[in-house]
Amino acid sequence: MVSKKKNLLIIKHGALGDFILSFGPFKAIRNYHTNDHIVLLTTNAFKEFAKESNYFNEIIVDDRPPIWNIKKIFKLANLLRKKNFFRIYDLQTSQRSSFYYNFFKMKDYVEWSGNAFGCTHPDNNPDRNKIHTIERHKIQLAEIGIKNIKLSDLSWVKSINNFRINKPYILFSPGASPHRPKKIWPEKNYVEIAKKFLRRKITPVILGNSQDLDIANFISMNASGCINLVNKTTIQDLCCLARDAQLAIGNDTGPMHVFSMSGCHSLVLFSDDSNPNRCAPRSISKKKLVRIIQKKDLRNLEVNEVLHCLRNDFRYDF
Repeated sequence: MVSKKKNLLIIKHGALGDFILSFGPFKAIRNYHTNDHIVLLTTNAFKEFAKESNYFNEIIVDDRPPIWNIKKIFKLANLLRKKNFFRIYDLQTSQRSSFYYNFFKMKDYVEWSGNAFGCTHPDNNPDRNKIHTIERHKIQLAEIGIKNIKLSDLSWVKSINNFRINKPYILFSPGASPHRPKKIWPEKNYVEIAKKFLRRKITPVILGNSQDLDIANFISMNASGCINLVNKTTIQDLCCLARDAQLAIGNDTGPMHVFSMSGCHSLVLFSDDSNPNRCAPRSISKKKLVRIIQKKDLRNLEVNEVLHCLRNDFRYDF
């Protein structure tokens, strides 16, 4: 007798870096539920990237309306309830996603993996807010029986864009949230680093989104020869550019996770606004280096400290 295909839901909104780190769990859940119908609830920004992975049978976009917007919340709740999920994996484990547990309280028995109060498979690890996202996911899913979780595998990613960038090149991710100034290493410092690489005939490629345009324009205007691709790339493009890059240098931003998980040597600059023990990019192999420099405020990080790391860890002879 062929078992009936069941519906299950994965909740993962992101930021970009957090979303990228979830592809190991996504694949493990897919392998565990080979014949089931897997639905991903995520934001529109990640819809196409998630679709191309083939880990999901269906993707529902959640525009995350305010909880007080009863009309939109009720509409989402009705949509999800109609799917008759037998199990829900809450990989976001935020206040919002835990609130969504209330959508299913009036339904028949639904298994829920997460940290919502009263759920069937709670992540009770007392250190869950102190450990890295990767380890937190492993512990959460092990409780429900999924144990073979590996690092995110982005080998499936393809890009339709060909930027025709001559090798060798490196990647810069110099932006960050404007309201978190301590997380932004000054653009004049990126200019100095860019010039060092340009003298070695290694092209810096600047990446980011629309809020990083001013920073990228400053770097490219003051370090002639840089390539400015800010706001011109998809997540797929970032993966493919990283595969052929010598190195990526950047602040604690989502693209740095994309680069390291795509097999690029990475140097990541952290302020004390973030804890690298919980959210630092990870290397996909022992042959690929990921190095962290942390300073209380990146505005006080000297160029020489970064150059020291580039010389000693990445063997650049400046």
